[in-house]
Amino acid sequence: MRQFAKLFFPIIILSILVGTSCKKSETDTTIVYMTGALTFTLPDFIIASSVIELNASGITEPTTGITYKWSIPGFSVDSVKTQVAIVNAPSVVGNYVVTITASHPDYSSKSVSRSTIVINPSSPESFSGVVNGPNFITDSRDGQKYYYNTVGGLDWFTSNLNWADAGKTYRETAALSYIYGRLYSWTEATGGVSSNTLGGGPKGVCPTGWSVPTEKDWESLAKALNGNVDISFDSTWPNLGGKVTVDAKLNSGNIWKYSPNNLKSNMFLWNALPAGNASENFTRYSNINQYGFWWSSTEKDATNGEYRYIYFDSPDFPYNFANKSYFGASVRCVRKVQ
Repeated sequence: MRQFAKLFFPIIILSILVGTSCKKSETDTTIVYMTGALTFTLPDFIIASSVIELNASGITEPTTGITYKWSIPGFSVDSVKTQVAIVNAPSVVGNYVVTITASHPDYSSKSVSRSTIVINPSSPESFSGVVNGPNFITDSRDGQKYYYNTVGGLDWFTSNLNWADAGKTYRETAALSYIYGRLYSWTEATGGVSSNTLGGGPKGVCPTGWSVPTEKDWESLAKALNGNVDISFDSTWPNLGGKVTVDAKLNSGNIWKYSPNNLKSNMFLWNALPAGNASENFTRYSNINQYGFWWSSTEKDATNGEYRYIYFDSPDFPYNFANKSYFGASVRCVRKVQ
């Protein structure tokens, strides 16, 4: 019996050691992370019910076997598994969140979310405050409708130009062009032609029969706003900015930042909105909801073009100038009364 016990004891110990080793191997897990930054592009604003393409990218490892799942509540589908998803934006305006998750059986999953605002420029529930009169023209180049109003001896567009063959939308967000129009360099706007006669500016980017307003055109507008008293283009045009500013809303929020200094009278239905500007050769965008900028077709000098601007916290309508090619501003078109 003593010999049997001596032989049996090490066998038991060996058995225990082997069992412990196997158990540790089964529970020893190492997290393997995907490499690369998961990303996708989503505009800050999108039009209700429009078709949207969502394309996930950025994962560099693994290169195969990844499952992409979109969580898009409110869109035409609430979720879908695919790397590239083509869906319809929500029909109801408001704020929405889109999330993409990349997963793989051998790697830890990654997720990223982005938000967007759905708008409907044709619905007063989304875009309100802008007032249009009975007169309009249809641009034969693209079929867009532009309302106009007669001020003095000129017809003025009551919205910013939105011709897409030149210029860019703010932060290249197409949906905003239906609210603010597009931003153009002075050279694009005028075709590089400077003029300073009443109603005789260059056609530039405007529809046939219309022109980019000159200094004289702007002075004609100022005279009408100023109680039929002449005022120089080079003046700060005190209290005239608030007279053309409109109290408009987008998805129930004020488009102009609030200020008691600008009363937003919207005379002549001019409907001035703060479309912001582009700078540094259209690589930087700024000042939306704070400033509106509008080109004059009269150059300041060989390098610079003139523009007028309105700041949300001021009633004035001053003038300034900027590089003809690198600065982007809005365009209003004018013509002599027919």
